[in-house]
Amino acid sequence: MEPERGGSRGGTGFVVLGVGWFFGTMILGYLALYNGFALAGAPSRNAELAQVLIYAALALGGGAPLVGLFASMLLNNKGGMVLYGLIVLALAALVLALTSQGRSDHVYKEDPAVCTAPPDEAAGVPGC
Repeated sequence: MEPERGGSRGGTGFVVLGVGWFFGTMILGYLALYNGFALAGAPSRNAELAQVLIYAALALGGGAPLVGLFASMLLNNKGGMVLYGLIVLALAALVLALTSQGRSDHVYKEDPAVCTAPPDEAAGVPGC
């Protein structure tokens, strides 16, 4: 009976996934910017391709860390779980911060009173 192998389980695959995630997302984002960017109202090079590339960059940017996290949990790779778990946590915090940015004030505030009285009768009228 041989002892269980002590090496990493799927370590090379996780490194390839991480490198593909990092550089692939940047390359897809660059290509989307290249094809969709226009100056001074000029038409973009290829707006439809730019939109597809943006969606591909978002899918790769969010999907690859999730795949890495689930694969590392299945293979019981502790280093992969920590690394991809931190990446997923950071991406979730970024999404929460960006989505709640414009929604910080949920309390209804009554509009300030506006003076609608004629100038000679404005004494004692709220907002005047």
